[in-house]
Amino acid sequence: MNVTTTRAQWPHTIDDILNSLDGIWGLVGATSTNGNLLRLERSLHEPLAYTITEYRGNDESDVVRRETYDGKQRDEAIELFAQAIGFQVG
Repeated sequence: MNVTTTRAQWPHTIDDILNSLDGIWGLVGATSTNGNLLRLERSLHEPLAYTITEYRGNDESDVVRRETYDGKQRDEAIELFAQAIGFQVG
């Protein structure tokens, strides 16, 4: 993955996203470019899956969309999350 920009808010880089996903909680969240809260979560148990959840504004009870990717689609999920929060990946 090549990152062409960094963000002023955390996560600042793709490495921040990767470190959070690989950490004990397997979770990273940020505000997307459309102002909605976005979360990328790694499952804590097998089978390995990655889920992107978008909430309307900051209201975690109002799910706009939820997409799940299997372990083989890890990079795709990370790229989609990164793009949604303002990174230019390519």
